[in-house]
Amino acid sequence: MMSHETVYENSMKMAVVCGMRAALGPALVAVRQRRQDRVLFVAASLGEMVLDKLNILPSRSRLPLMLPRAAAGYWTADQMFKQEGINDPMAAGMSAAVAAGTATLAPLVRKILTRVIGIPDSVVGLMEDYLVLRLGCDATGLTMEEIRDAAMDALGDVREKLDDQGIHIPLPQSMGAGSM
Repeated sequence: MMSHETVYENSMKMAVVCGMRAALGPALVAVRQRRQDRVLFVAASLGEMVLDKLNILPSRSRLPLMLPRAAAGYWTADQMFKQEGINDPMAAGMSAAVAAGTATLAPLVRKILTRVIGIPDSVVGLMEDYLVLRLGCDATGLTMEEIRDAAMDALGDVREKLDDQGIHIPLPQSMGAGSM
């Protein structure tokens, strides 16, 4: 069992994750808790990461996209504290605030990296993905391999559902550096 301070620290890390990728925090918690519905959470997170690279969504700092991030931060912290049997109603609220703050600050940092330094936006998006995945791993105790496996399970589930509809999409056999 983790101490209150450790759970609080990890929930704040997850709040940053939620502020940058709304669906990733709940997905990581669902994988960590081995929830039955984790494939849905992971599929939503993968979809969000893809949409982020297409640059078709409004800024996450706008209220319609900030609110789900705050809600995700709240839910994630609540789940983390419940899992450890700790009752701290203020922690979930603080996590929501940190997620909203991150959602406000992250686009500013992204603009600096793209417009001032000149890094392509899609590359900055991939850098953000890596950052939040590593931070989420640290906060949940999951390994990158466990996250990869959860993503492959989610993709396999989506593929099966599409196959049932007559839509056939090949699934990659392996992912990551050194997999060729």
